[in-house]
Amino acid sequence: MKLTLIVPGLLARSAAAFAAVPAFARLARHATGPEVDPRGVAHATLAALGAADAAPVAALAALGAGADPGDDCVLFADPVTLVAGRDDVVLAGRVADLATDAAAALLAALNAHFAPDGLMFFAPRPDAWFVRMHTTADLTTTPLDRVLGAPIYPHLPSGPDARTWQRWQSEAQMLLFAHPVNAERERRGAPPVSGLWFWGGGRRTDLVAPAAAVALAAAGPAGDLARGFARQVGQTDDRLPETFDAMLAQWTTATERVAVTAPVDDDAALTGFAQRWLAPAVAALERGPLAALDLLADGDGRAAQWRAQRPTRLARLAGAWRSARFALPERVDDR
Repeated sequence: MKLTLIVPGLLARSAAAFAAVPAFARLARHATGPEVDPRGVAHATLAALGAADAAPVAALAALGAGADPGDDCVLFADPVTLVAGRDDVVLAGRVADLATDAAAALLAALNAHFAPDGLMFFAPRPDAWFVRMHTTADLTTTPLDRVLGAPIYPHLPSGPDARTWQRWQSEAQMLLFAHPVNAERERRGAPPVSGLWFWGGGRRTDLVAPAAAVALAAAGPAGDLARGFARQVGQTDDRLPETFDAMLAQWTTATERVAVTAPVDDDAALTGFAQRWLAPAVAALERGPLAALDLLADGDGRAAQWRAQRPTRLARLAGAWRSARFALPERVDDR
């Protein structure tokens, strides 16, 4: 039995916060890593699920968010705040606090403008935006988390259809800039939706995966990709239990589990994650029934993974007397 825990936001916590939670040091006694994947957490999630690199990320996430795009080509159309600098434009952040009516108004304006181009914008939730079309977008794109806080020009779409999509990005910026929703947001000091970030294109029917892993995910956008994968391969239940022990009680076969937890967005959430998931999972690794435990975290545009195997009895005894430090990846910005 193997478990991969995917923990959104984990890398944003400080070294001191990790040091204050003993479960991480206990994991470090058995784990190798961190292995850093510069392609980001979506790619690492797909790899954990056994999917190919070219898996249709946005289409699966749309399915996981509650909208079935059929056989259409789908891209993320993440609402973002862009800040113009002297020589470039920086993607300052993703806008995730839109009310339902505000999101609907912006999407209506986008659909009215881009309908002649065959684009259909939709949002199963106000924090999950996509665009679909009947034709295929022949593009190479960059995941949003790789561009946050960075200049956008080196990361604009490339490939045969790039000019068209770059033009559409510019048109969207002009349309959104003048929209009343943004005027209202600026009046109250909220960051405007000044652009869209397109990435992750493909058709959900293009998924090639052995479906060897059972995908479970907490509610919210961080779990959309894993949830959509589960639905696409015919998994009947993708809900994540509240605790490791509750999940273990339901684990009736030897299949692998990939579990996306709720985001760890502060130190209290870090402690709660350790109590509900990490500490009991490490205990199950040390004494069974887990044979392997991977911890996958995201942050600063990268994904980091720690891998642990069940220790031998001798190694477990030796580890009990050995202090260990949970090693974090160096913070770099190579974007």
